[in-house]
Amino acid sequence: MQILAMYLPQFHRVKENDEWWGKGFSDWFSTQKAEKLFDSHYQPHVPLNDYYYDLLQKDTMKWQANLMKQYGIDGACMYHYWFKDGRQILEKPAENLLRWQDVDMPYCFCWANETWARSWTKMENVNVWTDLCEGKKGKQENAILLEQKYGEEKEWKNHFDYLNHFFLDDRYIKLDGKPVFIIYKASMISCLNEMILYWQDCAKKAGWPGIYIIGGDCKGECRVDAEFIREPGSELGVFEKEMQTNGVTQIDYAKLWKCILDNQQSGKRKTYYSGIVGYDDTPRRGKRGIVLTNNTPELFEKYLIQLLAKSERERNEMVFINAWNEWGEGMHLEPDQKYKYEYLIALKEAKSTYLDYVDIGEKPSISKKNMMIKQRADKYELYMNALDEWLRLAENHICIGTYFINRNIKKIGIYGYSMFAKHLIVQMKDTDVEISFLVDKQKDKLNIDIPVFLPEETLPKHDILVVTSFFYYDEIKKELGDKYKMISLQEVIFNCLKEDKF
Repeated sequence: MQILAMYLPQFHRVKENDEWWGKGFSDWFSTQKAEKLFDSHYQPHVPLNDYYYDLLQKDTMKWQANLMKQYGIDGACMYHYWFKDGRQILEKPAENLLRWQDVDMPYCFCWANETWARSWTKMENVNVWTDLCEGKKGKQENAILLEQKYGEEKEWKNHFDYLNHFFLDDRYIKLDGKPVFIIYKASMISCLNEMILYWQDCAKKAGWPGIYIIGGDCKGECRVDAEFIREPGSELGVFEKEMQTNGVTQIDYAKLWKCILDNQQSGKRKTYYSGIVGYDDTPRRGKRGIVLTNNTPELFEKYLIQLLAKSERERNEMVFINAWNEWGEGMHLEPDQKYKYEYLIALKEAKSTYLDYVDIGEKPSISKKNMMIKQRADKYELYMNALDEWLRLAENHICIGTYFINRNIKKIGIYGYSMFAKHLIVQMKDTDVEISFLVDKQKDKLNIDIPVFLPEETLPKHDILVVTSFFYYDEIKKELGDKYKMISLQEVIFNCLKEDKF
């Protein structure tokens, strides 16, 4: 199993930060200006040997890469910032890494797809550095710094073409030959499904089997390959203010980790988890910040072992750690003057021992009954969304048979005699597309005119197998994907919607 650390490419000078906050500004500024706000509060966090590095220096990234390798971190998940019309920021560390082939740092991207606004200026009198940065420039509280809009196919292609330079790098992390690409907040992208379909097509034309897209904050029907629960972001909001000192909210580290370990797979697709070193955003938010208390390297090791074992049981290929170098939020594996290398040592130890705990089952946080109810709800939500889209096609007099006809597909098989299969059979009657057979585990109970086969039987010659039980598409593909070319009926519907653009 790979351990990937979230990586912030902020620690270098850029002209935008010079303009917005003052010459030479980076996240080191907020880190250095952090204040101790209550007796037990650990601030400021000072890098070991006062190493306030510059990420544009090759020696810095070599040092980071060697440290990762030494302590069992398999790669960096680097934040990627791409805005309206292809505007970028903080891109130089990744571009330099691409050029510096002798820096042994495997990596992938997490697209931080949010608009940048002067939100920090709204925290007057509570932020430890806002006033220093603002100076005489005025408040401009609602000013947009970098606007996030997603455009259409032209913009999507430009984005893919840029990313593909990195995908071609042997160090770029891949699963099943597919470059891994994380979208920070997938639900914010209204055109997400169309964009993903377009990107997958671009990837295949570029010689890839596809892109392995992982979505954070997935809501509704997202066409991602897997989901990502990014901590502590998904859990902080569920806690009431347990304790406040000098206005600062404090949450016990162990309690938050319990929530992390209690998280379950969504039921729709694979879910990747993340662990945390700690959390303290008071360098950025001052007295309005949140602090995780009582975190230690020993506790980090204990909980990381459990998270790795849990992920192994669920056959996940990766676990994420937040973070490698989020100094402004108190999340960093990089050594500091207080703990030195202890968190890195703890991670290495957890990685070397977690397999001993894989067979030790943990008591589930959600009852089996409740989990079944949730999975059933997810299933019917998926089916209702697909049915709605199919009805939209019908209302516009579009037969999904055109998908097959346009691709010279003449013979199809259908997997699963579901409600969708019955409608598909009816729609295909007046087309040149032949339904050659059905595949269904209830073969003996079906009384229809079409030949029916069990999944384990050899299937007749056909062009493609259409899976109508698409909630279980991943499992079916795993079972038969090596033998037959197949597609989810849901994907057929999505493609019809995209191609006709009514």
